[in-house]
Amino acid sequence: MEYSVEAIPVSSIAGISPTADGAYIVVKLVVDGGQELALALPYDTGIDLLQASSAALGEALRRKSTDPTSILVTPLEWWSFQPIHDNRVLLSLRQPGGLEVNHILHKDAITHMREVLDSVLEDVAIGTPRQLKN
Repeated sequence: MEYSVEAIPVSSIAGISPTADGAYIVVKLVVDGGQELALALPYDTGIDLLQASSAALGEALRRKSTDPTSILVTPLEWWSFQPIHDNRVLLSLRQPGGLEVNHILHKDAITHMREVLDSVLEDVAIGTPRQLKN
């Protein structure tokens, strides 16, 4: 199964409001060329998305303000790998609140990820830094 996602560059958020009946949250986005795009999310989905985004951005801001040289970091609640065709795997990362990001990797990348994870876990257990490849 082939996975493909087309991204639309968003210049800014023009507004967020509920529908008259309160069943949907409408997010108005300004895309390239000044054109507006509206997303109507069911209330439950919209609230989950806003909560996940708020939690992740708040945590990232806290970490960034503590160390301005740091890169933007968000908390991770859960992750998994699923094999897909052509020697590739789907890596799923979920943040607190349910926001999930998926990446397609060649299976050879798993070895490097395992080495990094082993190194980090060893550092936590022993308390000494270890040199990593790449």
